[in-house]
Amino acid sequence: MTSIYETTIIVKPDLANEQVKNFNILIDQFFLENSVSIGYKEDWGIKNLKSSIKKYSKGSFKFMRFNSSPDFPKKLDVFLKFNTDCLRFLITKSFNDLNEVTPQVSKDN
Repeated sequence: MTSIYETTIIVKPDLANEQVKNFNILIDQFFLENSVSIGYKEDWGIKNLKSSIKKYSKGSFKFMRFNSSPDFPKKLDVFLKFNTDCLRFLITKSFNDLNEVTPQVSKDN
């Protein structure tokens, strides 16, 4: 049985464009290797953090919604924990549609 999950990832804001592309490719490959397709993806840009994370006061936010079996979020958790470009992340079960747009799209920093 599959469920819809969503994750928000905060990435280091000082990464070069090439490093950001590599991070996105790594994520896409990880999903592909586990036969999980990403239903919806957004890049929220660089935003101020309420409190510093590893001496960073800003972070680049990425959001994605995907449909997977219950064991995949645990694998994704381990994958993101050991990625040095990832500052923080949150994986939750979603009650939204797989392709539903988030309200964050229309907000400014």
